[in-house]
Amino acid sequence: MVNLCLGMLKVMKGKGSFGQIFKDSFFGADALRFGSFFGAFSFLWKFVNNGLRLYRGKDDRINGAVAGAIAGLAILIESHERRVTFAQQMLIRAGQGVYNAGKHRGVFRFRHGDAVLFALACGQVMYAYTMQPESIPPEYLKFMVNTARVPTEALALNRARVRGFPVDVSQIMALVKRHRPTPKALETTAKLTEYTDVIPCAVLHSSYDSCTVNNAERFVQVTKNILPVYATLNFVPLLVLRMKRLMADPMNVISRTSFNTLRSSVFLAVFVVVYQSQICAHRNLMKRGWMNSNNKYMYWLFGVTCSGSAIMVEQESRRAELAMYVLPKAAESLYKILYQKNWVKGVKHWEVMMFSFAMSLIMSFYQQEEQVLSPFVTKLMYHILGRN
Repeated sequence: MVNLCLGMLKVMKGKGSFGQIFKDSFFGADALRFGSFFGAFSFLWKFVNNGLRLYRGKDDRINGAVAGAIAGLAILIESHERRVTFAQQMLIRAGQGVYNAGKHRGVFRFRHGDAVLFALACGQVMYAYTMQPESIPPEYLKFMVNTARVPTEALALNRARVRGFPVDVSQIMALVKRHRPTPKALETTAKLTEYTDVIPCAVLHSSYDSCTVNNAERFVQVTKNILPVYATLNFVPLLVLRMKRLMADPMNVISRTSFNTLRSSVFLAVFVVVYQSQICAHRNLMKRGWMNSNNKYMYWLFGVTCSGSAIMVEQESRRAELAMYVLPKAAESLYKILYQKNWVKGVKHWEVMMFSFAMSLIMSFYQQEEQVLSPFVTKLMYHILGRN
């Protein structure tokens, strides 16, 4: 259903047909693998867990852990790319369960730990976006580029200058001319040299001379563009997983979900605007001679700052979910960068082992201590497995 709703957004933009979108959503290879994976996982977990209960005469977390590890092998049904995604997400969810279990026992507790974790993860992601885009999953990078609306060529030119390489001035001029430049932007670009200190704002947003006006326009556009996506992500789970709650109090649930959809859209818009505002401020400070550095690690710091402030716009219950979503992307990016430097080694089928380990932890909690899992995970498990 999520794929169908997201696909309909493409149909509305003239980028596909309804028939093809419907077929891919319900009968495509990804849909069939997804359904088979969940079916196989459910069967294996029920079979092994109940078998151990009969054999051992006990119903404890050990049964859940062993059954979860074996059922985790169902991930082999999925494609490699999706196995990696599931493994990352479930390992993070397992870690969240361990943290919550420790917090309930008074072992540790961190005030605003979800916001701090989100900020650190986004620092890595935004560093990768500007300096190491090949370390980010292609679809996620495409989403970031489309949302920020900064040309990929401009990002590449900035990377070249940060690393001390010369840039082709004619290439910069051609880039600027493709984006409805102002006369001032053309004048500024014409004065650049191949060893310019920094790629200026005139290149990053050539349609607006004012950084403030440009960021205000980005805020409106990001909010408007992401609103249908968040509406899909909020309302489809509501219909699928929380129908009883919706039927019990439809007006209150719909109004609250609508407000949260708008709130999430504004959160992303604030994220984009604060990050780009820092980039513009850095350029303006260099232009005035108050700074003379274009260090690559500043882009990591800008990511931490913008995400740490933007996350406060979101409702508190959503902050941990956002951190859990971004953290795997950050970990994958960091791993790829370290792998390129030959600081770490690859392990064959690591994603299968990681997923089985994660599901072993999650299902042991589900068996005896489900309250330490996130509400999303427990609702998903109830929906698929029911109560054991």
